[in-house]
Amino acid sequence: MVINMKERLHPLQLSILIYMMQNGLVLYSLPRITAEYFGTNGWLSIFFIFVLVNINILMIVMIYKLGKGRSMFEIIETTLPRWIMFPFYVFITGVWIGIASMVMRLYINIFKMMFFPALPDTIFLILFTILSFYLLRGGIYNFTKAIAVLFCFVIPMIFLIFYLFPEFNFSRFTTFFFKGETDIFKGSLQVYSAFLGIEVSILFFPMVEKKWTKALFIGNFMSMFIYVIILFVSFGFFSFDQILNDIYPVMTLFEYTEVSFLSRAENLCFSVFAFKVLSTVVIYFWGSQQLLGNMIKRMKPNNWIYIILAIGFILAMLPDSVVDVEQWLNWLSYLGIGIAWVLPSLVLFILFTEILKNLINRETANAK
Repeated sequence: MVINMKERLHPLQLSILIYMMQNGLVLYSLPRITAEYFGTNGWLSIFFIFVLVNINILMIVMIYKLGKGRSMFEIIETTLPRWIMFPFYVFITGVWIGIASMVMRLYINIFKMMFFPALPDTIFLILFTILSFYLLRGGIYNFTKAIAVLFCFVIPMIFLIFYLFPEFNFSRFTTFFFKGETDIFKGSLQVYSAFLGIEVSILFFPMVEKKWTKALFIGNFMSMFIYVIILFVSFGFFSFDQILNDIYPVMTLFEYTEVSFLSRAENLCFSVFAFKVLSTVVIYFWGSQQLLGNMIKRMKPNNWIYIILAIGFILAMLPDSVVDVEQWLNWLSYLGIGIAWVLPSLVLFILFTEILKNLINRETANAK
């Protein structure tokens, strides 16, 4: 893809983009997930996952600094021919399109169940696809500015949580930690999926200003901050059994929010949350566009948008129920987590191999 060299993403824009593109839809079931898989006071597990995510980000930062700002494709293709990487790129593209499609479909299913149960899913999918199309057509620089505006609508919703503090009780936390029928490995994957989206930032290298890497950590911290607040309040507002038996505890949490100037806070919050879901969907589609554009450079970049959105639309239509969508999304998220670690590891291995070769060549030249 041809990039306008005058356009660079500002670190502040990137911080907002990182927060908005992470899979925040998991937030609505996150208290139940942490309770179910980590047991009593399972909300504390978010801190351990946060450390793992930061290590993952650190790998991306190392790639940027060791590679001196070169794109991921330049680094890989100096060592490995494109035909070897072709199946790997296709696999990543498929997973990213799949995640975007299932996140979109899950949100639509819940939204339709709440507001418009009689309307077909197709109408909402068409609407999301059209919005994604216009954001993708504008390119990353323009849709990052649009996402910054959407952020201003999403972030104020968190302040509604403070209206629940009168009902908050520390005694509901219990004195036991991680007790119960726990499955820490599966739970870690489930919680980690709430941070997915950060891996796409490995494609940002040619498009950013210098000294942008802190923005990755800041954006990730913003997500972490929101998750901790929601989890902390949920475990102090509900009993442990209530959290376990509620599919979407955060939805219920907002149902109890009593604000004099607002009726049905949960409806407003979930409706506004569409902006964050849209951001996640678009960034995964954009990442897929970059991969496909690198594989087949003869096709115009914008033409890939039609293909990606068509595939995404078809995939989103395949599951029949919310349960099916969640199963699809879980498996795709597991694959996405694998990609988030394997892809940077591969690039780092190539960079370390380059550095080692340069050292050997330098030592050989000095010896002569």
